[in-house]
Amino acid sequence: MSRQFRFDLDRPEERGFAGRGALSVVGVAIQGLVRFVYSVLIGRLLTPALLAATNSAISLALFTSLLWPTGTAAAATKFVARARGAGDETAVHAIARHLSIVSLAAAVPLALGAAAFSWWSLAPGDALQAGLVGALVIAWAMYSFVRGLHFAVHQVGRATLWDAIAATTAVVLLLAVILAGATALLLLPLTVGYALYAIAGIPRRHPGARSPLPADLRREMLGFTGWSTLGTLASTGLLQLSMVIAGSVGTPDAAGAYAAALTLATPASMVARSLSLVLFPTMAQATGRADAASVRRQTDLVSRGLVAVMGAIFGAIAVAAEPIVLLFFGARYADARGPLVILLAATFLVTINVATVNALSAGTRRGVRIPALLSAVGMVLGLAATWLLVPGLGVLGVALGYLVGAVVIGLGPISWVWATERMHWGGTALRAALGVTWAAALIIALGVLDPGWWWALAAAAAFLVVWVLLMLPEVRMVDSLRRPRGSAGAESP
Repeated sequence: MSRQFRFDLDRPEERGFAGRGALSVVGVAIQGLVRFVYSVLIGRLLTPALLAATNSAISLALFTSLLWPTGTAAAATKFVARARGAGDETAVHAIARHLSIVSLAAAVPLALGAAAFSWWSLAPGDALQAGLVGALVIAWAMYSFVRGLHFAVHQVGRATLWDAIAATTAVVLLLAVILAGATALLLLPLTVGYALYAIAGIPRRHPGARSPLPADLRREMLGFTGWSTLGTLASTGLLQLSMVIAGSVGTPDAAGAYAAALTLATPASMVARSLSLVLFPTMAQATGRADAASVRRQTDLVSRGLVAVMGAIFGAIAVAAEPIVLLFFGARYADARGPLVILLAATFLVTINVATVNALSAGTRRGVRIPALLSAVGMVLGLAATWLLVPGLGVLGVALGYLVGAVVIGLGPISWVWATERMHWGGTALRAALGVTWAAALIIALGVLDPGWWWALAAAAAFLVVWVLLMLPEVRMVDSLRRPRGSAGAESP
């Protein structure tokens, strides 16, 4: 690929935190839109069975990539950003090269394993489907790694541009596949989109790239990758695994309804994910400067903001679940309402902990272990609950199982940071609890009375009014926290 299309780790874009954050929201929204459009197009133009099969295959591929490559991508973001914060440009390139080799070396055998599982269990005897699942594992792994590098060196504009190019490519190819009736190739457009992004983002060669890394740094990166893998596997992996389980235990229509619910429940979390992509390297740089005050301030600011914003989004969608399902997927997927409400509650919990998880992971070697262990406990509890609930409740039991795990995965890191850093979050927690109770009351009333979707929209508006009033103190606190600057040289929101 010609040099003008290769990105340079030594040329960060001149944008502040707010500018990078805004672009990150756009980029992650584009990324999430691809999955959303995938599901909506397949669900509307094809069948619930094909929707369930495709989403199960995608979830299998993404779950497999969590077994190491995604942790490597997180390591690239942290250690490249930390090296930049310390002013060591040679280390920036050497770390990037080392982790790129590790990521690819891990992705290939995992892809073979995912392909074998698909051929044996998910789509028995379908060699083409198995091959596409394996290819998607490699494409997603390298996409995640390259994207992590972009954010580590603050090249958010370039990352967003290539997100748009890759997303457009994937959607156009998907439409071509559907119109051609080639339903066996439904995974191909997504794979091509991610592979395009990864290939376009290969960094330029640099003399420092082959510099040897200290053994202690290699051990630290290995340990971080392992703990990050455990945490991500247990948190994000539980959600992806729930789709695979739903596809295995439910009827095609029930699994299709669960796939629709999962599709509608996850886009809002993209806002927090985009913020994390900007916040994590910023915290890592602050750690490189030994600026603990900046990390604490950012954790407080972002956590309060996430509760206020995410609560409004998730709560409104949950109250208006019925008309939203009908709008995007139609009456065939009416049974998605129940799982959707449960998945929204669970996703809200694992979204508002973004700042606390980033603060712990960007800090000491011990810090990354805390959210990882809490996530592992949550995953075990979630799978145990799923095993107990599925026989009586079907796919609804899958959603409830995920909610059980999400309570520990989401609230565990928040509780830890709240206690150890002595955060003043009591008022925020109380007001959020009142708002959640209000949403639950509206959802129950709509379920009992079944007044029609116009009333559901009116109830969603009523929820938003009360939630905004409850969160006014958070808005004022965030504004007051945002105005003062941290220590000299600190980069904070």
